[in-house]
Parts: sequence; structure tokens; C-alpha cells
Amino acid sequence: MSWNLFQPFWVYLRPYHRRILLSLVLLTGAQIVSTIIPLALKWAIDAAQVGVEASRQTGQTAATAAALHDVTRYAGLILSLALVQMGLSMGMRWGLNSTARFVEYDIRKRYFGHLLTLSLSYFQRTPTGDLMARATNDLQAVRMFLDFGVRMIFTAMLAFGLSLTVMATIDWRLALYALLPMPVLALVMNRIAAKIHHGFRAVQEQFSAITARVQENLSGIRVVKAYVQRTAEIETFRKLNEEYLHKNRALIHIQSLFFPFMFLISGASLAIVLWIGGGQIIRHELTLGEFVAFNTYLTRLVFPMITLGWMIDRYQRGTASMSRINEVLRAQPDIQDASHPATPARIRGEIEFRRVSFAYNGTPVLQDITLRIPAGSTLAVVGRVGAGKTTLARLIPRLIEATQGQVLIDGVPVEQIALQTLRAAIGYVPQDTFLFSATLRENIALGVENAPDTEAAWATEVAQLSNDVSDFPQGLETMMGERGVTLSGGQKQRTALARAVIRRPPVLILDDAMASVDTHTEDEILKRLRDVMAERTTILIAHRVSTVKEADQIVVLDEGHIVEQGTHAELVALGGLYADMYKQQQLTDELSEL
Repeated sequence: MSWNLFQPFWVYLRPYHRRILLSLVLLTGAQIVSTIIPLALKWAIDAAQVGVEASRQTGQTAATAAALHDVTRYAGLILSLALVQMGLSMGMRWGLNSTARFVEYDIRKRYFGHLLTLSLSYFQRTPTGDLMARATNDLQAVRMFLDFGVRMIFTAMLAFGLSLTVMATIDWRLALYALLPMPVLALVMNRIAAKIHHGFRAVQEQFSAITARVQENLSGIRVVKAYVQRTAEIETFRKLNEEYLHKNRALIHIQSLFFPFMFLISGASLAIVLWIGGGQIIRHELTLGEFVAFNTYLTRLVFPMITLGWMIDRYQRGTASMSRINEVLRAQPDIQDASHPATPARIRGEIEFRRVSFAYNGTPVLQDITLRIPAGSTLAVVGRVGAGKTTLARLIPRLIEATQGQVLIDGVPVEQIALQTLRAAIGYVPQDTFLFSATLRENIALGVENAPDTEAAWATEVAQLSNDVSDFPQGLETMMGERGVTLSGGQKQRTALARAVIRRPPVLILDDAMASVDTHTEDEILKRLRDVMAERTTILIAHRVSTVKEADQIVVLDEGHIVEQGTHAELVALGGLYADMYKQQQLTDELSEL
């Protein structure tokens, strides 16, 4: 057993060292009591044998009565010892089992908390199903080892050591004979253990692949049905499931060697003891009580041998799963706080880009962006699809990091501002709206503790969601369902908009936040947003020119460069890309009115 692999568990076990120590003391007491019971059996058998021999030689019933009295006394002793052992074992099991649950709680809490610190790039390259499998299946394997495996390891060690000690006091030569098969056992188990570790890890990785596929299918069920992919997805899942079956069967094949081999070794030990010990009884070198006690201890010695396979299996499963969990825990976020981050009491919202560039996997997305947004002003960003508009917005709250140049807020580089402070000052509505499986109120008031009803009503009014709320069966307390499945696309976007404005942040980023609403609703939202935007710095990303024409400043992006910059009137007069976009949308609007 590799202590290097076992080492990660101590990090989580250390806070409960007193509980574990007490449990191990109780375990030791239980095993000591359990070791005395075969000795009491030996004393009872020898007393009975002496009484039988005495009554046979003298014919007196007094000897028989004395022997019966001794046997009764030893029977009472054995019963008392069994009760004491039961009490000690109950306390030990409670201590170790509860510790395993506490450790499971700690690992789960740390795992989830660590996931929330990781950068967006980590989740882009790691399947969600894989992370879920580690949080459930792998964590269960760790708990099973800490719950049963640790207890069985210490029980086996104590049972083996105590039993072997007493066996040696009865007849040390016979004890050595009983141990003859043990080296073979150790050699075989050492080889099998490594195979189990690799086999179980392969099983867990395949389970992660299955979980990821199921998660993708359930999340994209509408696409699966719309593109008639039910049969194809079932076939893909069948292949994944079949591979999981094959890997489990390979692991079972390795595990199937354990118990038969254990029974073979234990049978060999018993045969040796019976052959040699039986001869010693015949030659009166060993009493019947000593022989029975010796075999009882041999049975206790065989118990660790039989459970060794199970313990190694649990150990390898636990360490393999712990290593998979630690792979996630060792992952470091790409974006972290500076060593001494600034925590300004107030952020005004002046934003500046100084020769900022960003590349994704070596592909340039933004190039040499220089831009200044005065506090309280509105900047609109327009451009073709893929021009880099969303990337520009994500740089401000440090959801991604510029590869060159600097982004500053109030003259301070964003890298030097504490992430908590920076992001708390920004209300961000992303392109992809996400709602939680909670009430509408909880989704709107996300990040705002104890938001009053007046604030929630104001936010829904700004987002033009108040009429929809009145139609919901339970108003703001209506459950949204997973990912807001009960809402339309426009309602989701307006909920996300209400979530951003209710925080009243100094910086507001709206990334195509009205793409799913009709033009009439958009106009109404913009009317109510004017007062909100007048008090804070706003970055407004949109495809419709009608959305951005009243912005203080408009920036046109094309292939990652700022190609035009100015007010609506200036850009229309310029006759460039913005003017073309404006004319196309005017023509589209005229055609839609026909």
C-alpha cells in the first residue's frame, strides 16, 4: 500500500484527529476484549476436560459439579466480554462513520467552492458531466473507503497482531507454520493492487464520459428532437455504456481473483495447523483447549487475510477517486487577485482601454484597442458577427484577461482591483441568458440580499417585465424551472436585464440584451433605461442601430479593430460601415411595414 497515495486523505482527516483517536482507542479496546474470548474458551474447555478425567478416575460427582461450575463461570465471562465488545464497537463505529461523513461534507464544500473560483476557460475545456461525476461517484468512493476501509484496515491490523501474539504464546512453532502461506499472499496482492487502481480509474473516466453525454442530451433535448437525432444519440450512448460495461468487467475479472485466493491461503493455513496441531494433541504436547483456542485465533488471523482483498479494492478505489478530485482542486484559476489588491470604497466608472489586444488559442480577436469611456457616459459597440464585441465587454469585469495592453477603471488597472470589488460594481447582461431553478424574485435579486419589493418592482418596470409578472400564477414567487424553461426568450432577457439594474451598479454592460424582444418593447425598455444609464457608465452592445443611436459615443468594430468612432450623426455622415448598417436596417424596417 503506497503511503504517498494515502497522504491526501490526511488533509481532510486532520481536523477530526481527536474523534479518530478516540475511535481507535475504542477499536483497540474492542479487539483486546475480542482476543480474550478465545482464551476464556480455552480455560472452559480445559476445566471441563480436567473435570471429566477426574470423575472418570474417581467416579465422584463432586468433580463433575466443580467442572460444570467452572464452565458456567467461563460462559458468563464470555457473555460479559461480548457485551463489553459490543459497546466499544458501537462507539468506535459511530466515531469513524461520522468522521467519514464530515470529511465527505468538507471535500464536497471545498470542491464546489473551488469550482466557483476557476476561470471561464477551465469550463470551456472541461465537460460539465465530468465535473459532476467527480462530485458524486468519485466522492462516494472516497467516503466508502474512509467509512469502511479505514475501519477494516485498523481492525485487521489489530486482529492480526493480537491473535498472532497469543498464538505464539500457545505454541510459537505452530504459529510459524500457520504463517507459511503469507509471503505468497503478499506478493500476489501487491501485483493485483496496482491493476485495480488503474482499472477503477478507467471505469471512473468512462463514467464521466457517460455523465457528460447524458448532461449534453438533456440540456440540448430540443435540438435532439428537432433534428431527429433520437436514434443516433441512443446508439452513441449504447456504445459509451457498452465500453463502461467492458471496463467494469475487466475490473471484476481482477477483483474475482481476491476471495478465491484468500480462501485458498486460509485453507492452506488451517490444513497445516490441523495436520501438525492434531499430532501434538495425540502426543499430549498440546491440550484440547489450547488447540481449539489456537484455531479460533487462526480464524481471526484468516479474517484479515480474507478482508485484505476487499480493503485493497476499497483503498484503490478511494485513492483513484481522490486523485481525480485533486486534479480539479489543483487547477488554478487563470484570473486571480493581485497579491495586494486595491479595494476602492467607490468606483465612479471611468473606463479606459490602452492598446488592448486579445487572442484566443493564438487567434487574434481584438487588436490594439485604445478607447476612453468617461464616467456616466454611454458607449455603444456595433459590428458584424465575430467582430469582437463580446470579447471587449468581457475584459472589463476580467472574465477574460487581455493578452496585451491594459484595461483601467478610474485610472487603476483592473488587474490591481480586487475581483469581488470589481465585479460587484458591474451589472452585466451577457448574450446567453441563464436563469436558475428558483423563483422569479430570486433570479432578479441575485447578488442583492433582502431586496425590498419596491426595488424588485422598479427593476421589472425598467425591464418591461411587470405586465408579464402580473400574468404569472404566483407573480414574483413563480418558479422558473430549470434554465428558466417556463419563460420565453424575450422574458428571459428582460429578467436578466432586471437582475442587472436592481443592483444599481456604477457600470452597466448590456451585451445584445434586447436581441430577443420586439422593437416596440425595445423602445419602451430604452425609454426607461435612459434614466438608469444617465447615472452610470454604460456599454451597450447591439446589432440594431435603433438601439444605439442615442449613445454618447459609438464604436464600430471589424475584425478586432476599431474602424469607426463617433456619434450617430457623425458616423452616418461618414458613409462607412456604420452608415451601411443603418441603411440596411432602415430598408428592412420599411419592408416589414409593407
